[in-house]
Amino acid sequence: MKVFSLLLLAVLVTLGAVNPAATYNDTLSGSQTAAPETEGIALNLTAAGDLPGMLKLTLTRSETNVTGGSLTMTVLPANADASSSERGSLTGTVSSGTLTLNENGTLASVSSVQVSIQSGTGEFANVTSGTATINVSANAENHSQLNGTLVLNF
Repeated sequence: MKVFSLLLLAVLVTLGAVNPAATYNDTLSGSQTAAPETEGIALNLTAAGDLPGMLKLTLTRSETNVTGGSLTMTVLPANADASSSERGSLTGTVSSGTLTLNENGTLASVSSVQVSIQSGTGEFANVTSGTATINVSANAENHSQLNGTLVLNF
């Protein structure tokens, strides 16, 4: 039994070394799309940091609870310009979070948005699972400007 336990431990350690999960931290900026969707919100965001790029985040909601949605992230090279090619993309589904709206119905903040990463393309073609957490709030002086954070694990 002791030999089996040691063998099992060796296999688990080896598997962990083959597929280590990495954490990527980004800051976000952007805005809500011009027309609020019925019972939903769509955001266009720019990511800077470990995985720079562009995000389209859609959120479905019930009152102040995020109940679903989707994330599409196009990852660009660091210091990308108009001639840069994308490194790849990541897609996922939103499962939960909370939000606050301004008096005019636009987004004031959204917090603890949980995303299940499901697939990737390009450099991220091997990504078949992962998680992301998103927090965004409106700028106090310019409510149309959103800022926040994105943490990805895959």
